[in-house]
Amino acid sequence: MPQAARWAGTPSIKGRTESMRMALLTFSLVGLQFTWGIEMTYCTPYLLDLGLTKSRISLVWIAGPLSGLIIQPLIGVVADRSRSKWGRRRPFMIAGSLVVGACLLVLGWTSEIVGIFVKDANKVLLIACFRDAVPIAKDVTVAVAVLSIYAVDFAINVVQASCRSLIVDTLPIHLQQAGSAWAGRMLAIGNLIGYAIGSMNVVSIFGSSIGDTQFKQMTVIAAISLLVAVSITSWAVQERVLISARGSDGKTGAIQVISQLFRTTLNLPPRIQAICWAQFWAWIGWFPFLFYSTTWVGETYFRYEAPEAVEGSKDVLGDVGRVGSLSLVVFSCITFLSSVLLPFCVQPPDTKKPTFTSRPPPGLAAFLNKIARFRPDLQKAWLMSHVLFFTTMIWAPLARSRAFATLLVAISGIPWAISGWAPFAFMGVEINRLGMSPSAAARSSGVTMITSATYRSGAFRGERDADTELDVLRLNHDDAEYDTDEESASPSDVASTGELAGIYLGVLNVYTTIPQFVGTFISWVVFSIFEPGVSAQENPAEGEPSGTPQWMKAGKDRPNAIGICLFIGAISALVAAEATRRLQYVGSGKV
Repeated sequence: MPQAARWAGTPSIKGRTESMRMALLTFSLVGLQFTWGIEMTYCTPYLLDLGLTKSRISLVWIAGPLSGLIIQPLIGVVADRSRSKWGRRRPFMIAGSLVVGACLLVLGWTSEIVGIFVKDANKVLLIACFRDAVPIAKDVTVAVAVLSIYAVDFAINVVQASCRSLIVDTLPIHLQQAGSAWAGRMLAIGNLIGYAIGSMNVVSIFGSSIGDTQFKQMTVIAAISLLVAVSITSWAVQERVLISARGSDGKTGAIQVISQLFRTTLNLPPRIQAICWAQFWAWIGWFPFLFYSTTWVGETYFRYEAPEAVEGSKDVLGDVGRVGSLSLVVFSCITFLSSVLLPFCVQPPDTKKPTFTSRPPPGLAAFLNKIARFRPDLQKAWLMSHVLFFTTMIWAPLARSRAFATLLVAISGIPWAISGWAPFAFMGVEINRLGMSPSAAARSSGVTMITSATYRSGAFRGERDADTELDVLRLNHDDAEYDTDEESASPSDVASTGELAGIYLGVLNVYTTIPQFVGTFISWVVFSIFEPGVSAQENPAEGEPSGTPQWMKAGKDRPNAIGICLFIGAISALVAAEATRRLQYVGSGKV
């Protein structure tokens, strides 16, 4: 008989109210999304400014899916089996944040760092793969910038995998949807803050104390924000300590980790497999939107409305970033409002299980009861979000003004709010169910706890902590009151374990990152056909001002390649809608 998992301690979250506890548990995602936002907003125009064409940059962005494909599943398996006295997730969160912060600073000061080692900036080297003659200093600068982006992506995936797994680990089943909704709110707040700051001229605010360009100062702010946010969550959450894993012989070698990951990926439970496929098709659409929408809005403005503004600009990178960020501020506001309001418009899971909620005033309660009859469940809400994204992005190739492009981006905030919430809520429920026996005698389902006290499943017990003088939420994952009738046992009545949260969320991320390879290939083909472009190092055509970057000279009469990529992504969203529709029938034999 396989050895049961053995644990010490009980998960707990500091805070006096449920909302405060949820906020502290998910607060790390604010800094995480802020950092992602800075990368997605500024790195594309930054690399264009260094001389790379769009088709080459689309290949650089393989860093995102590649890091997600490799790092998140591996870190998930390793962290699942970690026996650190600090918990399974927090050490990886903190270490990854430190690496991300260091790499962001290298990215911001790439030219200065290269200048220390490459003294003669006028030497020329023929680069075989690009077939361009470029100065050595410029080529090394591009190489260091690209390597820094790869390092940031790999390290930030460590943080992301750990933050998401921490939520699944800590919350019982009936709170998984609420936890994912709170995570979506924190992601929206991170986006909102990032794009709001990015739309400002921060150099005029901070001077040159933390850098002389917009991009440098944003990398500093992002590094600090990530470290602060992760530190707050790490302080507020107390994890269980793993004594020994299920069926573990105490070894966590590379072969064992890869073998477990491979077996899990090939033998996914049907419902988790269905969730992953819906995520796969959705992200073929979301990838170009997230990485190119800022550049698309800024480029639309400067190409069709104010091309003369580029001629007199001394910082085209900053101008494009600010224009694009302003539109994404609106996007983030819509996302935030949607992430706050939509969870109340969607049926919670396991509605048959009574839970305590505060009662609204009688008049409002009657109105809410009428609305509640028409509330969709989470599966239908996710399906509708795909359809809305499709109907929005099919208009992207026709955008000829910043206002219209901003409108399309803003509307996309609604489906994005649901996409950042729904798949993780589904996965959280399914992952915790996998840790239980289907019978009511699930006490021997492979989870043994060593605790100093017993707490009832899902019960909130605000206890005064003698050391911190804060209320602490202690969540039971071991001692549920099981029904003796196998069929009547509700999933919400059974303790959650989150034992395999890391590996299954890692597999979900595989289905999130593989479509990014597909999206990268599509983007490369589209850019190569419609905007092959020329390097910024080449001489401008006759009659063109030499100060204008070449990547801004595609002209009004040529199609916008990014808009075409967004259109292709919209088509993929329709396929995601069908995959999500089929999700409700998994296991029923219907399609």
